[in-house]
Amino acid sequence: MTQPDNRAQEREDEITRLVFDVSRLWRGQVNETLARFDLTASAWAVLRILRDEGDGRTQKELAGELGIEGPTLVKLLDGLEKGEWIERRLSETDRRAKTIWRLPSAAPRMESADQALAEFRHRVIGELDEQEKRDYIALSRKVRDRLKNL
Repeated sequence: MTQPDNRAQEREDEITRLVFDVSRLWRGQVNETLARFDLTASAWAVLRILRDEGDGRTQKELAGELGIEGPTLVKLLDGLEKGEWIERRLSETDRRAKTIWRLPSAAPRMESADQALAEFRHRVIGELDEQEKRDYIALSRKVRDRLKNL
């Protein structure tokens, strides 16, 4: 692989800074939006997986899907359980494992949180025209896929 020239290096440095800045700012705003529901972006990720991909996942499966360690997930689940978002149940197939289920009362609260997040996203992304949105999606997918294949 050849070394980039100075101008190319400067652009790559700027892209790197922008990726970090956008990620940090986005996560901060998501956390601020979700704070009204006593949630964080990390806790929301757990709830979204359960809603979108199905309740009843084991703690180990959830940790793997989220790319976090078991103890980190346990803290998230403790908070979600305390907030009456989820419950843990013994697995029917493996008594050593616990499965995670959303409580029925979580559904309307999740709808409210979804609406708040949609309003936030629109404030940030709504001003982009359709071509800018398509370009951003295409570039983000390309970078994501390259990272996955490293």
